[in-house]
Amino acid sequence: MCGNPTQLSGFFFDSHNKNRSIYKTFKVSGENSKRVSKDYIQMIIDMYGENSDVYRVRVAGEFPKAMPDSFIQLDWVENCSKKLQTKNYPINRIDLGVDVARYGDDETVINTLFDKTYQQPLNILHHNDTMQVVGKVVQIVEELRTEHKGIPTHVKIDCDGLGVGVYDRLKEIKQQRNWTTVKLYECHFGGAGGKNKETDPVRFSNSTGKMWGLLREKLKNNEIELIYDDKQITQLSNRKYRVNSNGEIELEKKEEMKKRGLTSPDRRRCISSFFI
Repeated sequence: MCGNPTQLSGFFFDSHNKNRSIYKTFKVSGENSKRVSKDYIQMIIDMYGENSDVYRVRVAGEFPKAMPDSFIQLDWVENCSKKLQTKNYPINRIDLGVDVARYGDDETVINTLFDKTYQQPLNILHHNDTMQVVGKVVQIVEELRTEHKGIPTHVKIDCDGLGVGVYDRLKEIKQQRNWTTVKLYECHFGGAGGKNKETDPVRFSNSTGKMWGLLREKLKNNEIELIYDDKQITQLSNRKYRVNSNGEIELEKKEEMKKRGLTSPDRRRCISSFFI
């Protein structure tokens, strides 16, 4: 294949990113090409800057850092995604995010975060019924309670669909097993919007945007450590946004992402739920 790296999704992008192990990739920079005039390169620098995405795509032969309407920049996510994770840190709080699927292409994802900073390896389930999901969550909670005695554990379940059954059953189990250090949260991603801070210049149209806004700040400021996962990186950096007629930030819907050929954002929903 041959092309300009203009988009952060699609077949060509994947061949240089998550599927790069099965390709031999080459990059040609205009800076080193006799076919590209120095005047053209200087014009791009003068108009857009050497650190701009226009320069990266039109001169350097690099993929852009972010799509023009992407809510979270790719380089922020990559900078926070670690192949070798930090191991020595005190644990004062544990959060579990649970995004429930059943059958089809979607994944059930159970995501663990220590101190709202250190992400642990993901638990991914395929084609499991809701009671099997409950069983897996119970296993993880019991393991954490054994390994980290007395540490508060906050289990947050997406209850906009199948997750409501998981939540109800876990509520019964919490009472039966006397999980005094475990707190359950019924999460809804289409709730009321607003500002995360009074000093914020704009409002979010719903609670999904508010959660993503908090996650965006963490990633931008390099205040969170994620596992290195190509699928997660793609899901976090490929969500678009718009400004609606009320002047609020409105994030792209899951259905709209699927129309663009992207997978269901199961992994990133778990991460955003940590900031409830």
